[in-house]
Amino acid sequence: MAQKRKSSLRRSLAGSTARRAAGSIPRAARILDCLNRNINTVTEISRHCHFAKSTVHRILKLLEQSFLVTEDPIDNRYYIGPLITNLATNPVTLHEYLICCSLEEMKHLSAVSEETVCLDILQGVQTIPLYEIISPHEIKVTDSNKRMGPLYTGASSKVLLSQLSDERLKIAMNYLGEIPKLTPTTVTDKTMLLSQIMEIRQQGYAVSFGERIPGALCISTPIHNYTCPVALSVIGPEYRLKTRLNEVIKEIKNSSYRISRNVLEIYEMPGFNSNNNG
Repeated sequence: MAQKRKSSLRRSLAGSTARRAAGSIPRAARILDCLNRNINTVTEISRHCHFAKSTVHRILKLLEQSFLVTEDPIDNRYYIGPLITNLATNPVTLHEYLICCSLEEMKHLSAVSEETVCLDILQGVQTIPLYEIISPHEIKVTDSNKRMGPLYTGASSKVLLSQLSDERLKIAMNYLGEIPKLTPTTVTDKTMLLSQIMEIRQQGYAVSFGERIPGALCISTPIHNYTCPVALSVIGPEYRLKTRLNEVIKEIKNSSYRISRNVLEIYEMPGFNSNNNG
C-alpha cells in the first residue's frame, strides 16, 4: 500500500513539473520578444508581461544557461544571446515564414506591374534583401546584386527606417555617417531624409526616382506585424513605371495590407503578444 502511495506521489510530482515546464515556454517566448524590442530589465519585462519579477528572473537565468540571452554585468540588462545570433546567420531560412506569407502577393504584383518585386528587411542597421521576382521585360531593373549593409537611399530603405520608433531611428541616424551620392538625385541631407521618413509614416508608402539606380523608379510600402521592419517594393524603369504610378501604388498598398494580415495570424495565437518594431 505504501509503495502504491509513493508511485502515485511520484506521478503527481512528475505531472506538476511537466506542467510548470510547459507553462515556462510561452513565458520565455514573451520575454525573448521583449528583449527583441529593447525591453531589457527584469522590472520592465515584469511590467510589460504582467509576470512576477521572480518569474522573470528565473526564466532569464534559464535562458542565459542555454545561451539564448546574455546579461550585461554592469547595468544588469539582458540581451539576445549568441545562440540566437548563430541561428540567424542565414536570413532567408530565418525569415522563411515571412516569404511564404508574401509570395502570392508578390506574384500578383509581378503580374499586374510586370516589373521587379522585392522583399527586404532591416535588422539593426543592416538592410537584408530576402526575395525578388524579376521583371519579364528585356529592359528591367533588378536589385539581385544588392549587398547586405546599411543603406539609406531609395524608397525601400526609407520605408524600413520609417518603421523604427523615434528612439531607434535616432540611433540609426547617429550611426549613419556621410551619405554617399550614388546618383544626382540621391538624398544626402539628413534633415531632408528625416522629413521624408516622417511623411512616409503618414502616407504609408514611398516613391523614389533614380536615387540609387539611375533611371529607376521604386515604389515601396511597409509590411506590418513582423518582428523587424519589412519593405515590399516594385522597381522598374522610370519611363515605363511612371505612367502607371497611381495604379501600382494602389495595388502595392493592398498587397501590403493582405501580407500584414497573413503575418498577424501567427501572433494571434493564445498567449503570444508582439508588436512591429516600434
